[in-house]
This record gives sequence, C-alpha cells and structure tokens, in this order.
Amino acid sequence: MVKIVLIGSGCAGFKFMKELKNLNKDKDNEILWLSRDDFMTKKWLMDSYIIKNKDEKLNVNVRDFIKEKGINVRFEQDEIESIDTKSKEIAGKKGKYIYDKLIIATGSKAKLPRIECADSTKGKIFPFNSYDDFKKVKENLKDSKDVVIIGAGPIGFEISVNLAKKFNVSLIEFESDIMLAMLSGKPLYRKITKKILDLQNVNIHTLTRACKFEDNKLFCDNIETRENFYVPSETIVFAAGVKQNLPVIDGYIFETEKNILLSNDFGEAWIREEDGRRKILNDVYVLGDACYYQNIGNFPASAMFAERSGKIVAYNIFQSKYGNKKRLDFNPSLYAKFFNMILRRLLSG
Repeated sequence: MVKIVLIGSGCAGFKFMKELKNLNKDKDNEILWLSRDDFMTKKWLMDSYIIKNKDEKLNVNVRDFIKEKGINVRFEQDEIESIDTKSKEIAGKKGKYIYDKLIIATGSKAKLPRIECADSTKGKIFPFNSYDDFKKVKENLKDSKDVVIIGAGPIGFEISVNLAKKFNVSLIEFESDIMLAMLSGKPLYRKITKKILDLQNVNIHTLTRACKFEDNKLFCDNIETRENFYVPSETIVFAAGVKQNLPVIDGYIFETEKNILLSNDFGEAWIREEDGRRKILNDVYVLGDACYYQNIGNFPASAMFAERSGKIVAYNIFQSKYGNKKRLDFNPSLYAKFFNMILRRLLSG
C-alpha cells in the first residue's frame, strides 16, 4: 500500500483524483487530500460571473466531488506551511502528515506590480486570482465607468473584451504585443487578438508601465517613447501574470522566486537554486501552474494543460523509474487550442 498525499484543490488536483479513480488506484492505496480551501473555483467562468446578469456556479465543493465520484480518499482542510522531503513529512497549521508519494497542485498567485497610491484608493485596485477577488471586482464595478486592466495575457484579454461591452476599458501591457507569452511564435493569432480588442473599442497601451494612481487617474510611462500620460479609471484589475504559490520545501522559500520549483516532462519535481544548482525531490510530483516547466520555462497557465498534467502524473506515480512512462505534451498546438477555446466563449457570449 502506498500513501499518496495531494496538496491543492485546483482543476489539476481534481483531475488527478478523478484519474486515480479511473485507474482503480484509490482502492488499494491510502489517499489523503490536503487543501486550504474546501472548494475549486472555475476560473474559466469568471467573465460570466462578473459581466452577465446570471448566477454562475463558480465553485465545486471538494467533499461533494469525492462523494459524487466515489473516490476512496480522506480530505483534510489545512493550510500547509512546510514540507520535509527527507523525512517525508508535511507540516500544516492544524497537523502533520506523512507521505510515500507527494503531489503538489497548489496553483499560482497573481503578481502585483508596484503602483504608488494612497491608502484611500487601494480599495479600487484588485488582483484577479481567487473567488474573493471576483466578488470584490464585481461589487466595485457597480459604481464604475472607466476600467483599467493591467496585463494583456489570456485573462487580461478575455476580461477586457467582456468588460468593454459595458465599460470604457483601457488595457496596459508592459511587453510589446498582446498575449506575447502565450502566443509566442504565432504573430497571426496575436494580430487577431488585437483586432478583437479594437472592435470592442478597448484602448490598448503596449510597452507601458503603470506608475501611480490618484483621483481616478492611472498615470503611466511609455517605455519606448518615455511619454508620460494617464488613463481614467475607477476600477483597476491586475492580470499581469502569476508566480509560484508554494509552502517552504526543505528550507527553500519561493516567495521571491530566487528559488524555483520545476517539473520535468514526467511531472517529477526538482528545485533550481538561485546559483543554478539543482535539488531533486524524490517521490515528489507537481501539477499545473504550481511550477515552471523544464522544457518551456514558464507557466502553461491554462485549465486544459493543468488537467492533462493531473491525468499523466496519476499514471506515472505507479510506473517503475525506467518503465514506459507517459510524458507531458508541450506541443505548441496547446496554445492554439486554448486561444480557440477563448474565441468560442467570446463568440457564444
């Protein structure tokens, strides 16, 4: 019997548990599911929740999911603080847990650029990463006309298009193009995204840094021209990328990203230290956007990839070290498929 512990309740973790059931591996092994939250938020429905006048069911309860799928797993709601891979011990705020195989699916958290602002205006600036964030944005929009989205990745693109149906939207991007990281090497797709934004009258500012917020004005600098300007705003939403959301592992802290948790193409985890050295984490796997990936160097940042990683790792943890393992697929067509999925949602809305 193998003691398997999963940390996290995002879509990657849900898919991992579902696949354990499909592989019939939940019966003869001891499975423990740990998570700070007892629900998963369907982030792909965030636009419907915020914009449309209907009650989208954004959350899936972990215990209801376990019961519905008939999975033989024990769930504990706890916030994990540290992991010791030598003793194979996990320390949470409520207790300690031992594992044989550990799967980390803690997801990511929003990067928040530094913007100078008074304390009285901070209530108009929001990250866009959790269910609480979605609720706060929705509430603030009731009294808003002008909205600024910072970050032109997939989330920033989708929010901008949908908010533009009701608000005056400005999109601020530090890089030189829309969806540059997601659609690297696909200039035609990036051109299409820009055209969609233009058709929705979104004001696009690339090569731009947001600097200061006061009196419902976001002051910005153009990196290329050195021009200083402002855009009107009563609500500011950060969609400017994500960073690792991890507990301390073997004494390594990931908050500043000097140390980075990575996955190879089998889902096996290792740490790249600040000086470039590697620390292999035996019997530790990582899913979704809780880590960087050795072959592509960034976060795939899509529910589609997170679910696939959950499925493949569930298979891999029961294979021998040199057996016929399944590999995570980093084919660039993933990004095209994800982009097409966004288009389908926008056109159907």
